[in-house]
Parts: sequence; C-alpha cells; structure tokens
Amino acid sequence: QVSLVNLAMGLGISVEFVAHIMHEFVESKGSRTERAYASLRNKGASVLTGIAITKFIGVLVLAFASTRIFEIYYFRVYMILVVVGALHGLIFLPVILSIMGPPQLKTIPPIQAEENSN
Repeated sequence: QVSLVNLAMGLGISVEFVAHIMHEFVESKGSRTERAYASLRNKGASVLTGIAITKFIGVLVLAFASTRIFEIYYFRVYMILVVVGALHGLIFLPVILSIMGPPQLKTIPPIQAEENSN
C-alpha cells in the first residue's frame, strides 16, 4: 500500500511541475527558443515559489517524524520527487522544448455567422 501511495503522489507531483511550463510554451508565440524563454518568464516564478518551495517546506516536516517509515518511505521519496521534478520542469524541460518542442499553434479565425440565418 505504501508503494501505491508513493506512485500516485509521484505521478501527481511530476505532472504538476511540467504542466504549467508546457501549457505556457504551447500558448506562446515565436520561435521555440522564444517560447521556452517566455514560458519560464511567465510561469517559472510561479512554479518555483508556488509549487517547488511550498512542497519542499511541506515535505521537510516529514524529516522530523519519529517513525522510521515516514522518514524513509515518505520524506526521502517525496524530497527526491520535489527536487528532481523542479529541476526537470524548470531546467531540463525548457531546454528540450527549445531544441525539439512542438511547432507553434496556428490560430483559427472565429467562425463567421451566416448572413442569412433566420
């Protein structure tokens, strides 16, 4: 049961770091490098302070747990997840996106209403 909880939390934490940066990259305009820079400029501080630091502080409390299972299976695992997730979302992902990210989305003009609709 402990490993199942760790798996679910690991997936959630990992996706959380990547989703905001990736969404901003896809929505930005310009070259891949410009969009990677824009995603870090617009969402990087939020991801760092709102996700990474708050999770780090929350997980740090588990370091002082009196039971060994909390220290080993929760503190160590979650601390590694937070550190690796933050490094991946804020350093590795933007570099990879600037090199081989998806092309810029084409804007679709709004559907024009028919002139003769009654």
